Amino acid sequence: MPVAQLDTGVDLYYESHGQGEPLILIPGTGFSGDVWDLYQTGALAKKVNVITFDQRGCGRTSATPGVYTIEDMACDVASLMNVIGIESAHVLGHSMGGRMAIALALSHPRKVRSLFLAAAGSGTAARPGEECVAGLPYRMVDELVRMGFEQYVRAEFFDTTTYFTNPFLQTEPARVQKFYDVAWASHAKWEPFVRLVMARHTWDATHRLGDIKAPTLVVVGDNDDVGSNHVKQAVALSQKIPKAENFVFKGQSHGFFWQAPEETNAMILEWVAKNSR
Repeated sequence: MPVAQLDTGVDLYYESHGQGEPLILIPGTGFSGDVWDLYQTGALAKKVNVITFDQRGCGRTSATPGVYTIEDMACDVASLMNVIGIESAHVLGHSMGGRMAIALALSHPRKVRSLFLAAAGSGTAARPGEECVAGLPYRMVDELVRMGFEQYVRAEFFDTTTYFTNPFLQTEPARVQKFYDVAWASHAKWEPFVRLVMARHTWDATHRLGDIKAPTLVVVGDNDDVGSNHVKQAVALSQKIPKAENFVFKGQSHGFFWQAPEETNAMILEWVAKNSR
């Protein structure tokens, strides 16, 4: 698949599968587009045109020097759309990818047919406790220093309920391992990972959520309350985005795409069909 030379200065790896309504999938912090290939890309491409990509600094996309911002990465998406000739698309963003989707909808509203914000947030102002202050939170810095980079990432998959609930961790260890193997193989290395996290924790658009015009669905697992507490962040999104719809996934955490793929894919396709042109 091709690498697009974007006018943002990034050489961005992307893939396009299927035909129909264009659907862009934006992964979470440090992940490449490969994470969608386990359960989403093939299944969704039977009905729609699925576009996946590696974020700057991840996988096969170049790691640009200097500061990363959520706005810059949203511009990467807009530039990619220009390169491949897609005027507008349905945009699904998971976790930090949801922040990029929000930034895209605010800065390039005509490019966004609808938003699917999965386990996302609008920035520091919507975070509970001391993490409402911009900048890397003490909790994360402490864990990275104590554990080291690779163990920190691994712990989120295997040792906590960040991505998967306890029952799933206990009964489906092979599926957890498979997801980790795919995610880590093309995960952002240390320097771009830190820059991505800094971008995530210094960005805020909570005060601008009322300006979003695109139809929006906010989805979160009811167990996604570890660390950043995306349950509370989802409440802010649902309340502040005009006419936003919301769905709370029972018995799920941050990784419902991989714990409950059939139900998640059905929800995605239903949302796209509902907002198709």
